[in-house]
Amino acid sequence: MGGEENRPPIKQAVSIHKRLKLDTLLAGGIAGAAARTLTSPLDRVKILMQTQYLSSGGAADKYTGIWQTLVRVAREDGVRGYWRGNGANCVRVIPYSATQFVTFDHMKTTMAAVTGKGSPSVVERLCCGAIAGMAASIVTHPLDVVRTRMAVQPELMGIFHTWSVLWAEGKVGAMYKGLGPTLASLAPFVAINFASYDTIKNFFFPDRSQRPGTPASLLMGASSGIIAQSACYPLDTVRRRMQMKGRVYTSTINAIITISRTEGAFALYKGISANTLKVVPNNAIRFMVFENLKGSKVFAALFGY
Repeated sequence: MGGEENRPPIKQAVSIHKRLKLDTLLAGGIAGAAARTLTSPLDRVKILMQTQYLSSGGAADKYTGIWQTLVRVAREDGVRGYWRGNGANCVRVIPYSATQFVTFDHMKTTMAAVTGKGSPSVVERLCCGAIAGMAASIVTHPLDVVRTRMAVQPELMGIFHTWSVLWAEGKVGAMYKGLGPTLASLAPFVAINFASYDTIKNFFFPDRSQRPGTPASLLMGASSGIIAQSACYPLDTVRRRMQMKGRVYTSTINAIITISRTEGAFALYKGISANTLKVVPNNAIRFMVFENLKGSKVFAALFGY
């Protein structure tokens, strides 16, 4: 104990960083899976509305609104259609959410050790969140492509079939199609999301030993999700389009210009209503489950709090 306290800040930060926080990793993964499964129907609605122009070859919109899309999916695919691709979703979201939480936590701890400040600033929180978002995106991007393709191509028969089709299309390159706009949209989203939640939490709960209750964590998670998605949605539409089969856009900028010119600027915000309805409960549930797991007796027994 005493030897660690006498270490220089950078060496101490490295030592702290090397300690894998399994509780944060596990809580983050479970929280992500729970939130994603509960909001899967709205996620499929959003993806169908975002990508229909390409999947229909530019024909008239098949999906015109949230309720109409929900009804059509149920009629064409049955109730199970709402959860089509959710297996791939959870396979992706568990490591994705876990990586976000543990990376953000480690970066905050490292930042505090290096700067010598007890609490990071908003800018420092944004930097930690951006790094967490990029790390999680790079690790899980191939599964995100699989999820998108399964949601819009009914002929694909499961995760492994989709994986083999993608591999035949372009091997590793096809797996990482759209990574640029993914990083461009998700890094700021995660940065704003985590920084907003952490800032709000620090304001209302400055005592770190005190964990917010269920209503408070739900409200803080919903608020941070609304703030983040409002800023980043157009780039999310672009990355979904670039993950589709075929080479329609040459870059993120080209996609934004092409979509705005051929479909109108509003097309960049297609599905935002469904996304808002999905992001608010998803983010609220994710942070609520995370906080409750971290403060639970089960985790206390498992990890020796």
